[in-house]
Amino acid sequence: MIVKAFRIAVLTSIFSFITIATLPASALSTFETNATRDTESGTDADPQGPASTGSLLSEVLVPGSDGSSTGFSGPGYARAAADNLGRAAVDVNGVFFSGNLFNELTASSIHTADVTNNTGIEAAFAYDFFLPGPRLTVADFAGLASSDEPTILALYEFRVSLDFGSGFVPFVTSRAELMGGINGHSLEVSGSDPLGSTFFSDGFSVFGYQFDNLDSGISGFLAPGETLTVESSLFVSLTAPGFETGGAAQIGDPLDLSTGAFSGQLTLVPIPPAVWLFATGIIGLIAVARRKNRA
Repeated sequence: MIVKAFRIAVLTSIFSFITIATLPASALSTFETNATRDTESGTDADPQGPASTGSLLSEVLVPGSDGSSTGFSGPGYARAAADNLGRAAVDVNGVFFSGNLFNELTASSIHTADVTNNTGIEAAFAYDFFLPGPRLTVADFAGLASSDEPTILALYEFRVSLDFGSGFVPFVTSRAELMGGINGHSLEVSGSDPLGSTFFSDGFSVFGYQFDNLDSGISGFLAPGETLTVESSLFVSLTAPGFETGGAAQIGDPLDLSTGAFSGQLTLVPIPPAVWLFATGIIGLIAVARRKNRA
């Protein structure tokens, strides 16, 4: 049984009660990062990991580009960072001045945590996570529109997938694509958890959307001997045709995971029989109440 913790508050209260009564077991985890730059003239990549301790930083700098137009100084870049505390951040940024019609920056981070119920009794799991609001920016000094080919495309994608032994199944997804320039743009938001956004602009050539935070969790139960693996992934990319076009896409700051980074934690809590009976009784009442409400 799996539920989103923020959608069924009663289950969250049950897990809180269980946590007070017993000691949670932490999950084993690994993490990896990757940053890439792809152009007509070649590809640079900096994959790091997987690792289980410390932290990783993948970084590719972009000669011939500039980050100052989108709020940063120095050359453009692709960066991804993660650590064994379940924190991660990804960021791409650049304005391209060359005549290359294809310039792409990507940054990604994957965190995997698994836990096995070796308690001999039913156990509750909880994966709590915080996603800082992603930010997508377009910098257009050439006068592009979303209908132009090629045009500017900045996107982010967040995903949480669960595997109970038969393969990963996406459970939480959030994605947005910002396409176009100052002469017309489109924003497409999708996924199981689409985020609200606020438009911003410098009034001239730089604009974008700041998205809301997502503070949530997934809860459920594991039978004795059952293993759960949770995979959380962050991905951002920026594609631009050069000739003074570019932008940024970011989730947190890869250079500072202590503030505003993604974080996720998986815990397992054995359920004493008395508490299990209480929990299943409450869940039964919820089911009855839902049937009555729909009748």
